[in-house]
Amino acid sequence: MKLWQLTLLSVLITSQGWGSVKAYFNHNPKASYVDPYRNISRSGDNLEGVILENIEKAKKTIFIAVQELRLPLVAAALIKKKNEGVDVRIVLEHDYNFTVMTQRELGSEDEYEATKLNELKAFVDMDGDGKISREELESRDAVYMLQRNNIPLIDDTYDDSNGSGLMHHKFMVVDGKSTIVSSANFTLSCIHGDILSATSRGNANSMITINSQGVGEAFEEEFSQLWGNGKRGNFGHNKTYRGSQTVTVGGIKISIQFSPTSARYRWEESVNGLMASHLQKATKSVYAALFVFSDQKIANVLESRHNDGVDMGFLVESKFAFRDYSELFDMAGMKMLSQNCTYEADNKVWKKPITQIGTAILARGDILHHKFAVIDNKSVIMGSQNWSDAANYINDETLIVIEDPGISDQYTQEYARLMNKSRLGVPASLKEEILRLEDECSSSIWF
Repeated sequence: MKLWQLTLLSVLITSQGWGSVKAYFNHNPKASYVDPYRNISRSGDNLEGVILENIEKAKKTIFIAVQELRLPLVAAALIKKKNEGVDVRIVLEHDYNFTVMTQRELGSEDEYEATKLNELKAFVDMDGDGKISREELESRDAVYMLQRNNIPLIDDTYDDSNGSGLMHHKFMVVDGKSTIVSSANFTLSCIHGDILSATSRGNANSMITINSQGVGEAFEEEFSQLWGNGKRGNFGHNKTYRGSQTVTVGGIKISIQFSPTSARYRWEESVNGLMASHLQKATKSVYAALFVFSDQKIANVLESRHNDGVDMGFLVESKFAFRDYSELFDMAGMKMLSQNCTYEADNKVWKKPITQIGTAILARGDILHHKFAVIDNKSVIMGSQNWSDAANYINDETLIVIEDPGISDQYTQEYARLMNKSRLGVPASLKEEILRLEDECSSSIWF
């Protein structure tokens, strides 16, 4: 076969396999770009560039629901489109609906929020003089830019509450047919890297773009639920429950479901239940990179597949990998008492432990923010939803399942990249802590 024929065949295979669905990774070693804010050449797909490209195509509507938005290039692009007559609307998590000029009363328990505010100040203060000028506000503070230009923006307190558990979505719909679903917030730290750290390359994240009216309609319906009448939104359990929806895009089956699910529904009807139904289908492998893994029922499903010979590997963000509630302990054949001398409810230690569990080694300040699993290298679970009860029953979240070998292979490569530089197994220090707690709790029973 001639070279041109091979090239054409490759194009046809790619087109048929991916259809209108594309995957991007901000640590992709096969791509590179220049961070537009720190002017750093780096490897990875430019996730902000993907967002900007889709915004530029908008003719009628741009609807965004994202926990946090701090990218001024995105803000400027949205303002431009609004001035062109495009209907632009944004929903944020209330904890992040503030500008650098917002006076916030922060207690000692809000150390994280204080850190975020300090990072924002450092980013907006372009000349580093310790003062924020009008020019700096209007070119660097994304929320200020949106507010000043009258972009319609609400958060999860717009249902007359103190906010839902978390408005944790990370999606954008353009003209009802182009949808972005991501694990990344629209921030420097989630996409490019921390402004105060030259070595940071951003939290490990992925992004999916889908060109489909059916998918767009599903996400517009979720946005409509959140938005309400623009003055009183519907968040958390104020939304109407909708089960899983399946849309076929260019031959690719995509299942979609949004959290939270009320406890009056069976767990199997929840988003975590949707995950489990696909994990149950595994016959060869399940490889996952997760921010949090604490849902016992999902772990029980995985154990049954592991006992049937399915190969497994799990990486979890180091901050949460080995908390007493983490399912990595079950998978390692161990359990850990809490400081209250209790085990996780319904805890079930695996009789046949696995060794391919641990944490990814990333640049200082960067975290493993993924929420994906690859099943048999044929389907991918991803979205904003962490594998936890809070995500399932309290937060506003997105989950999609993409059944496609081409997309799955990209996620398998991302998993392999992370696994290639990781720490596997339960750390020795934690094993000592487990023994200490067992001894301490045993003593407290007798005395």
